[in-house]
Amino acid sequence: MPERCPEIPEEIWEQIIAYVPQDRFLEPLSLVSKRFLSITNRFKQTLTISDPTALFLPKLFHRFPKLKHVYFRDFSENPSSVLLQMSQFEYPLESMDLSNQKKLPLEGLEGLPRATLSSIRSLKLRSLSILNDSDLGLIAHLLPNLEVLDLSEPKDDYNVIDVDSCGGSLGITDEGIALLASKLSNLRKINLSGNCLVSDKSVMSLSENCGNLEELVVKDCNFITQDGIVAAFRSCMNLRSVCLLGTDIRAPEVSESLLCAKNLCVLDFAYMGVSDGLLFAITKASLPLKKFTLFHCQNFTFSGILSLLRTYQSLEYLALEGVYFLNDRYMIDLAKFLRNANTIKLNFCSKLSDSTFFTLVKNCPSLNSLEMEKTDLGKQEFAVNNVNNPQIRVLNLASNKTLSNECLEKIASTCPNLETLDLSSCLAISRKGIGEIVRNCHGLMQIHMSGCTQIKHLGLDADLPKLQVLRVSGSGLNDEGLVTVGKRCHELLYLDLMYCNAVTSRGVKEVIKNCIKLREINLNFCRNMGHDILAWMVFTRPSLKKIVPPQGLVLTEGEKSLFLQHGCQRVSFYQPNMTRLVVAAICIQVYYTRSSKGYCGFQRAYHDENKLVFFLRLSVSCLFVMICLKRSACKSFQGVLVSLFTHPHIAVIQRHITHMKELLHFR
Repeated sequence: MPERCPEIPEEIWEQIIAYVPQDRFLEPLSLVSKRFLSITNRFKQTLTISDPTALFLPKLFHRFPKLKHVYFRDFSENPSSVLLQMSQFEYPLESMDLSNQKKLPLEGLEGLPRATLSSIRSLKLRSLSILNDSDLGLIAHLLPNLEVLDLSEPKDDYNVIDVDSCGGSLGITDEGIALLASKLSNLRKINLSGNCLVSDKSVMSLSENCGNLEELVVKDCNFITQDGIVAAFRSCMNLRSVCLLGTDIRAPEVSESLLCAKNLCVLDFAYMGVSDGLLFAITKASLPLKKFTLFHCQNFTFSGILSLLRTYQSLEYLALEGVYFLNDRYMIDLAKFLRNANTIKLNFCSKLSDSTFFTLVKNCPSLNSLEMEKTDLGKQEFAVNNVNNPQIRVLNLASNKTLSNECLEKIASTCPNLETLDLSSCLAISRKGIGEIVRNCHGLMQIHMSGCTQIKHLGLDADLPKLQVLRVSGSGLNDEGLVTVGKRCHELLYLDLMYCNAVTSRGVKEVIKNCIKLREINLNFCRNMGHDILAWMVFTRPSLKKIVPPQGLVLTEGEKSLFLQHGCQRVSFYQPNMTRLVVAAICIQVYYTRSSKGYCGFQRAYHDENKLVFFLRLSVSCLFVMICLKRSACKSFQGVLVSLFTHPHIAVIQRHITHMKELLHFR
């Protein structure tokens, strides 16, 4: 009888498993044996809490004793109940994400052990419905060692009768930020984007009290001006990153302050006036600039950009998006100074074509990611001779209507090591073009082809052994194409088939059978699915965690519970984005007033007069409020309220806003 080998000590296994890079790679290891399950449990550091996982939280908290990161995603209940359960364990938490909640779960946070609260360094409160100054005071008191704080994009779900219930405050103001800054001396990063009540006083408070401040994001803050930004440049010696949207800066006032910002390496400007004078001032400051963004900015010329890039040739990230004067000739000159750039974004530059693409590929040896969405790519023929850049991993070429199969063939041979490719809404691309890509780029991990109506198949010789994400919503993909995906893409994790009307249950079943690691699939608005497809997928493929079923499918509570027991954590039903619907309704209203055909066409499309009347009534209210307020720069409901209190027609506007909210809540 052969001698039995001694077992490897658990300490050795722990040292080996410690090299596993991400939490999701621990899952297959945990299925090997009970011993591996016990070891991997101790390495689990991130827990995402959603509605389906709520039932199992007590077991999960006992199972994972070393959690450091807790994220609430699609969680509709009050997080306080979960935090109170966590209070029984002294987790060494480092970060917490409470975004998209109704309000700050104060009761739950107060119940956490002091050691846990002291260890938290990062808190994300993005898109909360209610968040005011008193909440900020409690955050500063409970989390004294906080270093990263995100308070961006409040939902502003307030109306006039809510003021008292919110503690008399309609949101975050300068007083709240001043209190926060006075207590959080270790704060390094803060995002105040979308908080329209904060002003220069908030930036000055942060500059004076937070000596370690490295990153300041104040996009869409209407009352923050260049005075606040100048104060930050002068006072924050460690400031490394500044992101602005809509804050115009004049060169004479900011030039001297830029000389004080010796560590500034990231400048992100969006939707604002940027003069050549400001670009020359940035050039003169000799900053350690590594990342520079101009997103739909104006008032500058090619001379300003050329001067900046000539000085900062060590730039690693450059985004010139929506620069409409930029053409191929200009880019040939700029490419000479971009040899160290690893990311270049030229989206919405409508005068750029093939010449720019291949010039950058040839002259930028460090280039890893290139984006040229909605340009003129493919319109002009460009000779390609011995151009090859194996460093490029990411290409975003979406919405290039003239991008041809021939051009895509050249790109495939030029960028053989692609990992992510976005061809969404490239209407001229067919099976021939995408076939060249999959034939030459075997390392592709993500392909986006949404809206490519001519692509029905990836090609018979498609070989994509590493493909993990495939987005083909609204494309022409059919069952034969899905069969190929099932046979050649065994690593597939996510598949989006929304609006793929040529796909039937037969094609979907081939993918489900062969892609044993598939975790998410979207079948919304796929009209040719059988009624049993949902149950069949859940019972056939245990790896599926999220399914968006075909439109019209209704599940009972018993079915939901049964699917959850088989591992499917979420069956999501499509809910339209109300903001987009309102915008669409406004467009419909405008068109209806100009042409009687608009009403008839819309009515035929929806076959529902009540829904049509609802959208038209809603659009009338929206238009009335927008016209009365005349606040084209105001992009939030909170900003609307700021203007209401001083408007001469306050009573009429309040009535229309109440009408809008009633309609939205009713629907």
